[in-house]
Amino acid sequence: MKIKNFTDLIKALEPLKKNNDLIFRGQSNVDWEILPKSGRNGFSEKYTKTLPERQVFNSWIRYAKSHLSRYPETEWDWLAIAQHHGLATRLLDWTKNPLVSAFFACIENNDNDGVIYYYKLTDVLEFDERTISPFDFKGFNIFFPSGLVSRIINQRGLFTITDKPTVGLEKQLKGGLKKIIISKESKESIIMSLDFYGINKMSLYNDIDNLSEYLNDYVANNHSNNLNQIITEE
Repeated sequence: MKIKNFTDLIKALEPLKKNNDLIFRGQSNVDWEILPKSGRNGFSEKYTKTLPERQVFNSWIRYAKSHLSRYPETEWDWLAIAQHHGLATRLLDWTKNPLVSAFFACIENNDNDGVIYYYKLTDVLEFDERTISPFDFKGFNIFFPSGLVSRIINQRGLFTITDKPTVGLEKQLKGGLKKIIISKESKESIIMSLDFYGINKMSLYNDIDNLSEYLNDYVANNHSNNLNQIITEE
């Protein structure tokens, strides 16, 4: 089944609500592999023994400290913050909210179908983040970060991690990974419906840059009839 409108999307998600152990990920191009950024072309071939991923990450920490008022307590949370500020890491973003994943499936690449992946959490390994580095972790697992970054909380975010970042999760998880395809023709209307229900750049990123971009989108798309919902005059 291919999603053709917001009603189709809700119908597809409705049977899943009984499973509280599902995680979701949206990608705006159905043809993309499910890879963390450090495992994608442009990064995977650049990370070598002479320029390891861990070395780049440690450099990021050294310079990022001047921008933070509070430091994470573990290397895992440092990596989560780096991930959410754009560094190419082996973490991959997921969410517990399927509508958040729908947003990311629809927000870009309007010439391509989007996709929502969902996965039932099974055999999640408990580990002590203080005693093992994410760069030494073996296999596949889930990481729930602390609440140091508000956008992670706003997006009900969590991460998957694997010691094989260059191998797509569709190959690693095999039959355990399910998907919902969203037609490219429906993306714009679904984004508008999600906005009505409070899922948009302003709410998900919760920073001034995305507030500005959100309002610019309203102006550019002539949504003046809805502007009073987010702008009030004193």
